[in-house]
Amino acid sequence: MKRSILLAAAAVVAISSHAFAADAVVETPVGDAATWTGLYFGGFAGGSFGDTDFEAGPSGGPTLLGLSVSASGFTGGGQIGYDWQVDNFVFGAVADIAFSDYKAKVSAEIIPFGSGEAESKLQYLGTVRGRLGYAWDRALIYGHGGLAYGKSEQTISFNGNEIYSGSKTRTGWTVGAGIEYKLTDHVSFGTEYAYVDLGNKSIYDDGDTFVNEDLKFHTIKALVNYRF
Repeated sequence: MKRSILLAAAAVVAISSHAFAADAVVETPVGDAATWTGLYFGGFAGGSFGDTDFEAGPSGGPTLLGLSVSASGFTGGGQIGYDWQVDNFVFGAVADIAFSDYKAKVSAEIIPFGSGEAESKLQYLGTVRGRLGYAWDRALIYGHGGLAYGKSEQTISFNGNEIYSGSKTRTGWTVGAGIEYKLTDHVSFGTEYAYVDLGNKSIYDDGDTFVNEDLKFHTIKALVNYRF
């Protein structure tokens, strides 16, 4: 009798354990590896390319010269952000800052003033953006957009003589898209595209001659994040 009771009890425990395990497989939600909610920080590197537009002419007068100059350069820096996941939707905010050597240079004859040369270099670029995406377990595809800011440095020469060297703070906007993938619970990597518009700004005006610069470009970068 005792032996039968022990065998029956063992059978009940085995059946119960098997049922619990089956329920756990069915009912357990997606694990932490697939959750994008949380704080993260990381770094990135990539390149920028586009056309920088210059306009020049007599101060207060019409534009006598308009040029579109190809520009490119390296960019690299770091970011910090926070994401929230609701079902498969992920939304969040991110701020970043990057060193840049994005540069454009142009030489031209400005009748009747003579020959002129202008060079513009973006020293740094920062953004503060919102992100909205859709997650499939470890993969996240998203769009982003928000504020962009930076500082551009200009050098202008006429007839071989440097007449201006200075820098300008720029503000504008950015929009783009990206994809990110979790290698582990805490480490993710991805790639991101952005279009950046830092606006049309006067970079020189001595009362006789003006030079304006319209700074717009594209960036593509690879990134890696550590997620808490």
